[in-house]
Amino acid sequence: MKLKVVFLISLFIFVSTSFGYCQDLTKGVYKVGFKYYLTYDESRLYVLDEDTISRPLLIHFWYPSNENTKKDSYSFKNYIDLISLREDFNKPPKEVDENSFNFVNAYAGFAKQNLGLDTNLTTQQILDYPVLAQYGLALAKSNKEFPLLIYAPSNSKSAVQNHLICEYLASHGYMIIAVGSAGENSINRSNNQESIMAQVEDMEIILGYFEDSLKIKYAGLGLMGFSSGGLATTIFQMRNKKVNAVFSMDGGQEYGAYITLSKVEDFDLKKTKVPYCLLVNNFENFSIYPFYNSTVSKEKQMFRMSYLDHNGFVSFWRFFDLCSTNNSKSKFCTSYDFISSAALTFFDKYLKTKSFRNNESAFDFQTNDFIQPIISDNSMIAQLCNLMLSDGIDKGMDFINCNQEVFSKQENEINILSKLFRDPYPDAAIQLLLFNVKAHPHSWQAFFELGFTYKLNKELSLAKENLLKAQKLNPENTEIIKLLNEINEADK
Repeated sequence: MKLKVVFLISLFIFVSTSFGYCQDLTKGVYKVGFKYYLTYDESRLYVLDEDTISRPLLIHFWYPSNENTKKDSYSFKNYIDLISLREDFNKPPKEVDENSFNFVNAYAGFAKQNLGLDTNLTTQQILDYPVLAQYGLALAKSNKEFPLLIYAPSNSKSAVQNHLICEYLASHGYMIIAVGSAGENSINRSNNQESIMAQVEDMEIILGYFEDSLKIKYAGLGLMGFSSGGLATTIFQMRNKKVNAVFSMDGGQEYGAYITLSKVEDFDLKKTKVPYCLLVNNFENFSIYPFYNSTVSKEKQMFRMSYLDHNGFVSFWRFFDLCSTNNSKSKFCTSYDFISSAALTFFDKYLKTKSFRNNESAFDFQTNDFIQPIISDNSMIAQLCNLMLSDGIDKGMDFINCNQEVFSKQENEINILSKLFRDPYPDAAIQLLLFNVKAHPHSWQAFFELGFTYKLNKELSLAKENLLKAQKLNPENTEIIKLLNEINEADK
């Protein structure tokens, strides 16, 4: 692929090294350098407004530095400006300023209204607040090459959504490159499979740019993905033997998107032998974590973030909190520090030591109230999931019937798996739930899930029949009453 390098913007910055990380998160020994590169992939077309252009790629690069030169101040606004510039490198400065102000104003407003964060700062003060990175510092010289990480952002978002963890890892001797998420031919991800592959190709291109244009050598390659970015890291790892470790921040491969992911041509579970660390949100009984439980890696760990929903895996909230002179000490914000600490522990183990292909399963990480290991084994339910995807419903039901003793004890897991299949394969979901009601004839939840799925499939008489059974077992349940009322209204 031919890449056309447009330009590298050089700014010089200074920021105090007393950046307000909490005591639990100690900054590393290195200064943090940051640069960005504007380039195009001329092999793919991209729709921008009403124009068609070559695909723009704004590459972010965080790295360790030993340089002590004091540069001009680099602020949060310098990061946020990159969001506005990511598609149109020549956007007028006034428009960039307006976009950046509106962006931070909206996010800060959300943080105050929904997260209880009041920074006591104006939007402009947040924009002007210094970040840890300094632009244009020299890459640190070392006797050993630094490991390289590729960060994959979430749906159509910029890499600055998680600048704190990138800065933190750079301070500990990691180089991190990233590019914003986009769909196959625009910023919008309209086709899920094509969008996954578009992000994978972007990651491969920026890795090639790093190796061929910047000519920087590295020791080991790791991947870090958030949300839909986790889908891209999964396929990227399967396509690239260079990858030594994968760190997932509530990646979409562990939820409903797993079925979409499994249809991608390069998807191959046999190629999942690398170390894998998964951090998930605090919604229990929400997923069977199908990818985690399907990987063949002997080196994998899964943790639950006790105080975070999916939204909490973004660094903006922690940064807003750090900007304030009245730090809230909220567990929601502080939890982000433990994500960063877990990432460092994981990558140090597998990218900075010789043990990343040994048989150890212990993960040297002290769990606490914020981050807890998940030790439940859902490998059988994941095996069932993959069998139904590859060989069909009948093979899946044969597998259940041959392992009734196991699956009769997994009512909740069967319910969750049925939800995974409900939209793309409703008949499969119904067969799973029919097994559940047979195995658990006294469970209102089993009949409720079956009735709900029949309703979604527009089989109203069967929906009503099963919901009435659920109501007999749980007469006061408002969810059952609501669904029955909706069916009765539809029958009029």
